[in-house]
Amino acid sequence: MGLVDEMVGALLIEVCLACILYGVTTLQMFIYYQTFSNDSRFLKGVVGTVWVLESVHTALCMEMVYAYTVTHFGDFEFMGRIYWGAGASILVGVFISALVHGFYIRRVWIMSSGSIAITAFITILALCRFGCGIGSFVLSLETTEWAPFRAQVSPLVTIALGLGCASAVDVLVSLTLSYYIQRDRGKWESGSQESDSRIDTILIYAVNTGAITAIASLLSVILFATQKQSLVFLGLVEIQSKLYANSFLGSLNVRAAGRDNKTTNGSYGGYEFTPRRAPMPRPPRFRSPVSTDFTVPQVAVHQQTVVMHDNGEMDAYSQNSVKGELV
Repeated sequence: MGLVDEMVGALLIEVCLACILYGVTTLQMFIYYQTFSNDSRFLKGVVGTVWVLESVHTALCMEMVYAYTVTHFGDFEFMGRIYWGAGASILVGVFISALVHGFYIRRVWIMSSGSIAITAFITILALCRFGCGIGSFVLSLETTEWAPFRAQVSPLVTIALGLGCASAVDVLVSLTLSYYIQRDRGKWESGSQESDSRIDTILIYAVNTGAITAIASLLSVILFATQKQSLVFLGLVEIQSKLYANSFLGSLNVRAAGRDNKTTNGSYGGYEFTPRRAPMPRPPRFRSPVSTDFTVPQVAVHQQTVVMHDNGEMDAYSQNSVKGELV
């Protein structure tokens, strides 16, 4: 079973890690919709589209691994073939990266005050990555076995060029956003420690996410060129798709950084808890006298104190008193 371990062992582990990252993606999507319900419908639609594509991508990854390790277990001839799920998962990952890159390019356009040179250069690299990804998918359909696919020059060019452009886009986006945030931070800072901490958090996140996805791209190219008898590069490509989705959702959720743990409107940690209201006492009603023996009505004051504890329980205390006569 040495060939099985070498061929799909690392791929199995990497797909398991990708499934864990999909769980993180789902959690981040839930947090986004709960916290930023006032965002535009377009942005909410992009978030939903990314999550749907991630769900399809995860299903394809699991189906691919199941075919290699369970359905055709021990079939060495089948392990040498390019299963259709592998090409399909790569294609879905290309669309995910394209959506995320488009979102980041829009941010660069806004932060740079509409700089055509910077935005156009990053856009060209992103389009090159998208085209090379589609080219790699088409080549995987034409060449149905891994050995000739990895021996040809065309797949190496499309994969190396595509992932290289993806790495360049990630680095350029991180550096560009960091530069403009650092340049304009004087306009946003209020002099408080909270404001400084929030801007530092956004800067650190922008640099780290770009660096992680760029490193994943470079490692995928290196492993594709060197590990000819293993599919370890394929698993890393699948993980890269999850990293893109999580970086996209994390860049949206990081806007909540620096908020107070408890806001003045009763929200806690981004999730709103609406306290129950105590019933309002009804005002006293005065009836017209039906006889000549008219009794001067008195004003009754009903005082109710409601104490709300941190665990959500409420204690109510009532007190009635007579304040005087109504004349």
